[in-house]
Amino acid sequence: IRCKKGEVNKAVLLPGDIERADYIGTKFFRDSEKIVENREFHIYNGSYENKPVAVCSTGIGCMSAAVAIEELTNIGCKYFIRVGTCGSLSSQINPGNIIIVTGAIRGDGASKEYVPIEYPAVADYGTVIALRNRAKKESTNYSLGIIRTHDAFYMESPFAFGNYKKRVAIWAEAGTLAIENESSTLFVIGSLRKVQVGTILVAVGNLITGKKGTKDQLQKSID
Repeated sequence: IRCKKGEVNKAVLLPGDIERADYIGTKFFRDSEKIVENREFHIYNGSYENKPVAVCSTGIGCMSAAVAIEELTNIGCKYFIRVGTCGSLSSQINPGNIIIVTGAIRGDGASKEYVPIEYPAVADYGTVIALRNRAKKESTNYSLGIIRTHDAFYMESPFAFGNYKKRVAIWAEAGTLAIENESSTLFVIGSLRKVQVGTILVAVGNLITGKKGTKDQLQKSID
């Protein structure tokens, strides 16, 4: 990310999408300053509600997300919230609904290079509570629970070969709320590096019901 210690504010939002990082940094931050534009990493410093904050895009998937959080931790960042999208696995969670994540099934490969699969991928408890309290304050409907992180984006989507619904059914039956591509590795690294990591997601579609969100509906939820 080409930053030195102290150059990035300690509390960092982690969207995957470069454009989403640009959007957050320019629309929601006061005194916004773009300090990095390198590969998939765009970083802004600024303030929100009079508190210093940063945003850093991570790119798609766990490997690039791991690079982001490792390098940000190395330069002194301590508080991270992944803000992104997911595919719902619950018939009760419709497109546009919010999910606050408590833990992730480790279907990715990157986290396995850190520790064996038996090591849990859990969100920081204090961050989960803070996200829940803010959602309540804003009167935002949300779901709280476990998601699945994996690498092969199209293997658990309608574009996959074979019966993708059969593949996702086992996770849905176990109460898994959604599927995405970054959180498990972020949680594992957070635990190992002793930094606080949480995730809040917007469901863009439902893999069980087939419902898809409209552009306006999803943008409202993301905002």
